[in-house]
Amino acid sequence: MKIKYQHNDNIMRGYAGLYINESECVKHFQSKVKDVLIDQEERENMIRDLSSLIQETGFNANEQLLADIQHLQSEDVNVQNFRIGEAYAEVILEENFSCRFHWNELRDTRNPRGNKPGADLVGFIEFEGEVFFLFGEVKTSSEDRSPPQIMTCDNGLENQLKDLYQNAEKRFTLIKYIGSKARLFPDGHKFKEDWKLAIRVYYSNDINNRYQLMGMLIRDTKPSEEDLSHSYQRLKEEILEPVGLKLVAIYVPISKDEWLGIINRGEAS
Repeated sequence: MKIKYQHNDNIMRGYAGLYINESECVKHFQSKVKDVLIDQEERENMIRDLSSLIQETGFNANEQLLADIQHLQSEDVNVQNFRIGEAYAEVILEENFSCRFHWNELRDTRNPRGNKPGADLVGFIEFEGEVFFLFGEVKTSSEDRSPPQIMTCDNGLENQLKDLYQNAEKRFTLIKYIGSKARLFPDGHKFKEDWKLAIRVYYSNDINNRYQLMGMLIRDTKPSEEDLSHSYQRLKEEILEPVGLKLVAIYVPISKDEWLGIINRGEAS
């Protein structure tokens, strides 16, 4: 990974453009990105539970049970490119920005094609020993212009981040959501510990809540600082400290039309 451009006002506020070379991108797609998209941990748990039924003495397994196990054992991914972009954003943030996403939101999905409610990214980020809630949005674009329209349109990244900043009720809903998941884990688990630390930080300021907003842009185009610079300058005037504000663009040399093929077949189409 190479930093193509960067601007920091402080450790919690700034923007950066990161370039991922082809071999690293392919490795990500075939491993960590795919694991996020299929929720590898939960899939393995489900296979184990269903397989245990077959092994029960006297249990007469029907064809649907066998079909469901076979479906789970299939490694094929069938998602839209923006879902791949969201998964890639999580991977890059965890690898490079001290972020943690303990709960795969696929576990809450009742409609496989449904949209995520509230925000694309809900997790934690650590700065200098303090743990903050992270709320983020992810956009994927192949548009040649810089910035792409997906940054500035009505439902674009800028407006989504401003809404998260202005809408305390939405943030509280996200906090309750992630808290309900953290409580499923035993005391001492990193997920529960992160939540306890982040909730204290969130309410620790006398005037405003403290948390991190993150805007992620996934691009299969040449790096351009104009993808982020103007948006950041506008947003920093409206999203005020102590709230953190970071914009990150991830540039990959592989057309997004090839991403799914790489994930499923290990090769570009």
